[in-house]
Amino acid sequence: MKKYILSSLLLLSIIQCNFLSFSKSDGKDETAGAVVTFLQGQVILLSNGKERIASLGDVIRPGDRILSKLGKVDLQTYRGEVIRIKENSDVLFRDLSGDSRPNTDLYIWTGNLIVKSVKLKANQGLSISSPTMVAGVRGTIFSFELEKGSVPKVKVYEGAVSVAFKTGPKLIELNDGLSKENYERFVKTIEENDVVLEPGESLEVNPDLNELVYLINAKMAASSLTKDQLDGFTNLPNGGIGKVASPISPKEKAEAETLVSVDSDLIQKQIESKDVPAEGTKETIGQIETDHENKRKNALNQIASEAEKMGFDEEEEIQKHYSVLETIHKSNGEILSGAVVAQLGDIFIVHSTKGVFQLQMDEIEYVEYRNFKIQTRNKK
Repeated sequence: MKKYILSSLLLLSIIQCNFLSFSKSDGKDETAGAVVTFLQGQVILLSNGKERIASLGDVIRPGDRILSKLGKVDLQTYRGEVIRIKENSDVLFRDLSGDSRPNTDLYIWTGNLIVKSVKLKANQGLSISSPTMVAGVRGTIFSFELEKGSVPKVKVYEGAVSVAFKTGPKLIELNDGLSKENYERFVKTIEENDVVLEPGESLEVNPDLNELVYLINAKMAASSLTKDQLDGFTNLPNGGIGKVASPISPKEKAEAETLVSVDSDLIQKQIESKDVPAEGTKETIGQIETDHENKRKNALNQIASEAEKMGFDEEEEIQKHYSVLETIHKSNGEILSGAVVAQLGDIFIVHSTKGVFQLQMDEIEYVEYRNFKIQTRNKK
């Protein structure tokens, strides 16, 4: 494990030195990309200065950007990483791995990602960054969440993730408003704040220090900082980043299991299909759709099977296990008491006092929680 952590920290230091560059690899690589393997709701794709609604089979290239709004999307890279971008997310693909490009690098302005990596070689990297943080990954499943005005949230389900404040080669220039002593103290505070998260652990961030790093990264030149802003360097917040125990909930475990991988040959074929006739591309997209549908059905069946094995048929047992108790109102008037274990596409897995069911969205009128309701279709 020590060797693994050291390699993760080395990867993170390399990423930190290069975070200002838009792309980590020089030259054009036609294999650098990712494919949309699953869509739910409306997702916007910005590519080459143009905006359009994303479709199944779309190829995402370095420099493209996704705004998920009320939808969510699953992507699979040429190398095999699976990335789920959830609702209300804004994500830039700064780099994507390919034959001659070793890194996948995403920048998140806001939103929620869950990532399933592949086993990476020594010269390969996978990183997620925000305005203040960078997470370096080596073969893992983890989530990265960022709400506007809040600190980043990172949680690891499998493997390990190295997280640190994001800094450039030189944060700011010395000037009359900042002494050399305070500058060096600030740099040391930032550089010594890093952490390696392991399964069942999540990131803990001092919001004051996070805000200070955001300020510096947003206003890199000393001339753009006011004297009042520089005063923050003389009163550095206590504490920086750390980790806390964060057990993986049954719902989080179930969602991670729905991050299914499509046959890599189909993904690579679609990414390389630039000059392929439309009919050929259409056939590949159909194969990707079918493969993903079959594999997500298998994943959902497995989740349902595991829920059935628990044998819970009392509300108290279900509520204790899933940390929630819900009332599912079916379209036929039947009412189930239990918990929605997982939901992908139009399928809901419900663990109720009457058993475990896989329900289509149009079979559910609405799901009732303690303080609010989610409507799945319009009442007539």
